[in-house]
Amino acid sequence: MQYKKLLWKLLFAFLWCLSIHTTTAQQSTVDSIVVILNTMHVSKGIDTNRLDALMVTLEKTTINDANISALEKAADNLINGNDVFLMYRVRYSIMTSLIATDKKKAIDYGKYNYETVKKSKIPNTSFISYSFLKQLRLPYRNSNFLSEGFQYFNEKLKAFKLTKDSAGLASCYYVLGGFYRTTGLLDFAIYNMKKSISYMDSTGKNDKMPYPFANPVGKGFWLNNMGVLGLYYLQKGDNEEALKYSRIVFNEMENTKITSLGNTPIYIAQVKIQMRQFDSVEYFINYVFNYKYNLNQFDFITNAFLVKAQYKIATDSLAAAEALINKAWQLINEYKVTANARAGTISPDYYLALVRFKQNKKAEAVALLQKDIERIKGIRLDVLRDYKLMATLYEQLGNYEKAAQAYTSYISLQDSLQADQSNYRSLSFETEQEMNDKEISITKLQGENKISSLTRNFSFGIVALVLLLAGGVYYRFKAKQKANAALEKTLSDLKNTQSQLIQSEKMASLGELTAGIAHEIQNPLNFVNNFSEVNRELLTEMNEEMEKGNYDEAKAIAKDITDNEEKINHHGKRADAIVKGMLQHSRSSSGQKEPTDINVLCDEYLRLAYHGLRAKDKSFNATLKTDFDTSIGNINIIPQDMGRVILNLITNAFYAVAEKKKLIAGIQQLSAIYDPTVSVSTKKLQNKVEIRVTDNGNGIPQNIIDKIFQPFFTTKPTGQGTGLGLSLAYDIVKVHGGELKVETKEGEGTTFIIQLPG
Repeated sequence: MQYKKLLWKLLFAFLWCLSIHTTTAQQSTVDSIVVILNTMHVSKGIDTNRLDALMVTLEKTTINDANISALEKAADNLINGNDVFLMYRVRYSIMTSLIATDKKKAIDYGKYNYETVKKSKIPNTSFISYSFLKQLRLPYRNSNFLSEGFQYFNEKLKAFKLTKDSAGLASCYYVLGGFYRTTGLLDFAIYNMKKSISYMDSTGKNDKMPYPFANPVGKGFWLNNMGVLGLYYLQKGDNEEALKYSRIVFNEMENTKITSLGNTPIYIAQVKIQMRQFDSVEYFINYVFNYKYNLNQFDFITNAFLVKAQYKIATDSLAAAEALINKAWQLINEYKVTANARAGTISPDYYLALVRFKQNKKAEAVALLQKDIERIKGIRLDVLRDYKLMATLYEQLGNYEKAAQAYTSYISLQDSLQADQSNYRSLSFETEQEMNDKEISITKLQGENKISSLTRNFSFGIVALVLLLAGGVYYRFKAKQKANAALEKTLSDLKNTQSQLIQSEKMASLGELTAGIAHEIQNPLNFVNNFSEVNRELLTEMNEEMEKGNYDEAKAIAKDITDNEEKINHHGKRADAIVKGMLQHSRSSSGQKEPTDINVLCDEYLRLAYHGLRAKDKSFNATLKTDFDTSIGNINIIPQDMGRVILNLITNAFYAVAEKKKLIAGIQQLSAIYDPTVSVSTKKLQNKVEIRVTDNGNGIPQNIIDKIFQPFFTTKPTGQGTGLGLSLAYDIVKVHGGELKVETKEGEGTTFIIQLPG
């Protein structure tokens, strides 16, 4: 026992000494940097290459508040009159170091420097402030503060729109594009990145400032954002568009000094790997390793190692792939490369899991995927990829319970992604709407001022009327008939006033309803407005390209215009569907109840729904089951209304089983045994009739179960549902004196229960 205690004490002492050694080493590095900075004087000339190397060392060093103060003080030596570039270059590296170790402190430090430079009266510093603003994207999207990041950059976007600050707008749209990519909303990411590009100058003017404070609307960042578009299209699976944008950048790389372009050839290599066109893959990967500006771009080099490993895995060179993954880990650990880096998602454990999968070491592959999910947990598309592979691995290991759990996690995350299609709207749309709201508010305020004036005048009129009536009573006390007539008139006026007040209240209620309708219909109308605006810009570009004789580019632009027109048509039809649904939802039924065979009604709508869905999708099949209680007989209902309820529930059930079948299509064991089934049953209770509609789909998540009967709530992707079906069904059942309830279990299915008076 004493021996064990001694061992524990020795181990604790060793770890303590190791931590002290690490801390001491970090402090020593900071002290050395401070000493070197103190020896640099502007009057003697600054060796910028030496400073850049020093900043690379600083960026991979862990620092504390005392270190930051010492570094900032030393950096003040680099101020040359109004030239604060080198001083802020040091502060930028301080922020980069904090991004790797303390995201909250990095955010606070970045905001402080952005605001300080923004308020500064020193000329030619705007590029510096925008660089700090854009650098904030990394700590926000690599932490739990992403929602705060959306809010912060939304507010900045509004401010820049009001001041018509093109550099600020380009920077905000660029950052928001990255945020949407992190959340998995690639269409919004692409839209925001294109909006950012639209504010930029591709001619190369005013591109004199060096890294990291280059012109945010210059050609360098125009090329950078074009390359990022290539990445987004790559992740979306659109290889043609990914190649188009990536090649534009690749053809210009040798003619610019923007260091952020150095990762673009990797996107071309990844497209080639996906298309299994291996002939030029190594050329593009090696281009990244040899590109002259990539010397200190460690996230680019790390990503290049991983993509080269992906290529080796695809060509069954597993030992070489593992060696490349180990090199990537070395860079990640030494230079604190984040998971959600500029280069894309850095996930070495995923690639090593692919190696282990091919080596038939499936248990090790599962463990690696679990580590990868923990590391990249905020990047949902990549987490979905991991869960899908994990479910396949568990299935092949014969652990079907774990496979089902992984599959359930996959489904839940995908449901969350679909829900965010509604929750996360493109912030450009939101901002433009808020700008419209401001104009509406001004108009409303003017209206309120008019009403206030009228109310004041009306009050004076009432006071005058009361005084006149009092005078009439006083002076004409004996003329009772005239006085009574005056009182009668006054009473009549009061009744009229009361009626007007009641009508005003009704109009106020109508106003609230109108506001609700406007809110719901605004989203598709925003899509229509914005795609129309984009088309107008594209038509201008197409004319310019045709004048230049660039007919291939003009054809490509024409294709984009056609695609946008289809989207305009789609969202126009969605707006029409919302209006029709709301009219139906608000209209009270004038139908009469009549004796109806509920079994026949259920069977009719079950077949109607099934064949309707089959007409749209010939590949869809499902098992239909019915269990009707023949003792029920006829019940008094409004058959058209109740038919609408039953049809809605059955249609939802078919949608649920169809979605589950799509999701497990890649999991052979689960796909083979899954039989999409929808059943409808009726049962006579004591004084009630019960109708059950059951599916074996994915079930409804517990966190939204309380919302499903609310108007406009839907879990379907944007454009596929108005969210009024269940709300309308609930109201109809209530009008019939019944109840509509739901029972569900995630991963297993859902049952909707209608109980009507028997």
